[in-house]
Amino acid sequence: MTKRRTGSRGADQVAAAGPAFRLPGGPGLWRWLAVGACFLVTLGLLYPEAMFEGRIFGSADAANADAFRVAGDRSLAEGDYPLWNPYLFAGMPSFGSLAYVRFLYPPSLILGPLHENLGFPPLTWLLAHLFGGALGMAWLLSRWRLPLAVLVIGGVLWLLLPKVVAWGVHGHGSKLGAAMYLPWLVGWALRVLDGGGARAVGMMGLLLGLQLLRGHVQITYYSLLLMGWLALWNAMQPLDEILARARTAVRWRRLGLVLGGMVLGFAIGALLLLPAQDYARISTRGQDAAGGGGVGLDYATGWSLAPAELGTFILPVAAGFGKATYQGLMPFTDYPNYLGILLLLLAMAGWWRGGRGLTLALGIMSLLAVFVSFGNHGFGLYELLYRFLPFFNKFRVPSMALILVGFAAVVLGGRGIGAWLDGQVPWGRPRVLPALLGILGILVLMAGATSLARGGYVEHLRGLATEAGRPVADVLLDEAWLLHRTSLIRIGLILLVASSALWFSLQHEGFRRHGLAWVLLGLLAMDLGQVDRLIVHPEKGLLTVANDGSRGSRLVPARGLIGPPPPVAEARSVTTAERALQKAVGHERIWPLGNLGGSNAWMELGVRSVGGYHAAKLAGYEQVRRRLYDEEPAGRLASWLGVSHVVFNTTFREAEFAYLENAGLVLDRTPLGAKGTYFYRNPGALPRARWATVWRPVAEAPGGGDLGLFLNALQAGDPAVTPVTLDRAPEPAPHAAGSPLPAPVFRKDGLNEVILTTALDQPAVLVLADMMAPGWQVSIDGVPRTLLTADLLLRAVAVPAGNHEVSFVYRDSAVRRGLVLSVAGGVLAVVLILSPILRRLRPVRNQGAEA
Repeated sequence: MTKRRTGSRGADQVAAAGPAFRLPGGPGLWRWLAVGACFLVTLGLLYPEAMFEGRIFGSADAANADAFRVAGDRSLAEGDYPLWNPYLFAGMPSFGSLAYVRFLYPPSLILGPLHENLGFPPLTWLLAHLFGGALGMAWLLSRWRLPLAVLVIGGVLWLLLPKVVAWGVHGHGSKLGAAMYLPWLVGWALRVLDGGGARAVGMMGLLLGLQLLRGHVQITYYSLLLMGWLALWNAMQPLDEILARARTAVRWRRLGLVLGGMVLGFAIGALLLLPAQDYARISTRGQDAAGGGGVGLDYATGWSLAPAELGTFILPVAAGFGKATYQGLMPFTDYPNYLGILLLLLAMAGWWRGGRGLTLALGIMSLLAVFVSFGNHGFGLYELLYRFLPFFNKFRVPSMALILVGFAAVVLGGRGIGAWLDGQVPWGRPRVLPALLGILGILVLMAGATSLARGGYVEHLRGLATEAGRPVADVLLDEAWLLHRTSLIRIGLILLVASSALWFSLQHEGFRRHGLAWVLLGLLAMDLGQVDRLIVHPEKGLLTVANDGSRGSRLVPARGLIGPPPPVAEARSVTTAERALQKAVGHERIWPLGNLGGSNAWMELGVRSVGGYHAAKLAGYEQVRRRLYDEEPAGRLASWLGVSHVVFNTTFREAEFAYLENAGLVLDRTPLGAKGTYFYRNPGALPRARWATVWRPVAEAPGGGDLGLFLNALQAGDPAVTPVTLDRAPEPAPHAAGSPLPAPVFRKDGLNEVILTTALDQPAVLVLADMMAPGWQVSIDGVPRTLLTADLLLRAVAVPAGNHEVSFVYRDSAVRRGLVLSVAGGVLAVVLILSPILRRLRPVRNQGAEA
């Protein structure tokens, strides 16, 4: 079997024939229709409720991501595209933070109407991206003229990767959608390196631009690193025998074309990149580190994979599984980074003479990605990249880089299976791989069936919990072992069957060529599919910790994630309690506490909150948020931001009222609401729109301009903060008032515009307790005025005596600049893609002119 047989698809023949890299018409079209049908079946088996019943995933992240859509769509229906979100954290950009980017992503213009107008399932967009990603993986593998079964295996494995499944289930749609472009981008980058010319550069740039517009820059960053790595490697040493046909100088020139495709992609994605980059400068992405260098290192490495958790690559419950039994060093996780022993060994089977360059390149990239995923757990690579690699410090969650490992495993696994089918065996020894699979299968099966591994496993989990500073109950360890034992038995049996199939294929040529790949597909699908089942349906095997009703806790089955879609905003009726809340809060804010603190649900009601969730907050507000939620509750800060009501999921006891009073918050004792949501009025709250008649410059304020010291003084009740702090002298200067001034009246309180009417008999400074950010402008009676920064964070303007209309308007100039670049880049990409057709048409036109 070590020799290539007649008619085999060996490396020499591939080099002579050139890469496939096409979706052929004619008879080949049926081949691709069969491949696509396999992927649709896989999606139907993995997500039947989403595909056939119109249900959606209802995780907290999904709900938070969708919450602003209702308010944004409402503003859009009124003719105003929402560039600002006033409902979270006293306000933040909605477009620059990527919280609302409707119509930005061209495929959504097709996928949206499929659901909204033609009755397709609500998650059609998710299923379409998954299908496209699987098709892209099959197309990439077709480059090496692999059998049909191997193309199916590659696409199915890409769909079944637990990381990909978890992203879709838990509301990380932009992350998943961007990842599905990865095989297409790598394929077109390789096509550029093959000599595909302008058309390949145009396609690469177009797809990169679409990936950027999908809205997850971190995944795009990893895609760029992978494409650049492969192109650089190929310039120095060809990745495969197809690319070895080009001379060294040609390969270096083609590296330049790959970089040109990247630049084109940046231009197409400028409509997202420019606003996001501008926002990064004022958000926790750019100012959380000392000196404003980027996301703070501690914050950025919050979801780092500890080296002690590497076992999850081959044993899904090696560190526990799910929020209850997971004992690793991440804050929590709902899924393992599982690849499986079988897939990893099949990937190693791709080590043969004609494919070692690609195997080495992807293998080394995977190793680097693993070290990046370690984050703050040692080895220093992450911190080195954080300090010196451009823009790397804008990202967080180091374990996200493991998508590159999954991608490499699928590509190399497919090539490894193809090599085995074609008679190319790893290391030139055909019996090594089946023997290794058999030995490992026996060991894993015995470890689970006899429970010999229980003691070591429990101690391993206990050690992880101790290192993480997490107390662990014996009942959790027992439940983790039951899950682990089941997975050991299953994996052991799968490895033994795979070993037997490979042994059988050594003796039976027909089975090796026509049956083995389908057997391996079934085994790999069972291996990954059982892990995916617990991710999609945690209620069918995972546990969670719940309140037992007496302020204790107990283990209960995990909550299911799939449910009916929420009613559309127009059809949903506002309850009596919600209407009372809307009326009570009005133009002011709420302060949700406890497990309500991270909810974005209030946005649907148009209620402003100082809580909520978003991955990138305004850097200035982050200091406020830490004092509101991470430290002792800062009641005076809440009142300063116009918090008229505090929200909690149970009624307060007297001790809790006293605790909040000590923090500067005296609440009414009688709440509004019921059934898990109670609203307590804060009579001491400052109005969100208020007058200031006495001011001082920043240099004279407590802290002298240091925001942290200023906030501490404000929370401590320091009288020095009573005069409003302004960044410049107001014109006209305010006069001290002998009596209260008439309150400003909100005429419009929209997303991008706030209009107030005033009636004064003396000049004063109008303070609007909303976050200041570049892009805000102010006018009085239609005449532009100087926008002031009040108390280091808020917006203000000097208002003369008399009756006036004051208008605060938000305009993001980066959106306009980005739109121009995106249109220009898109036009250039289309011209490059059509260049072969244009070249063929040119002589025809010349001949017509001569005639």
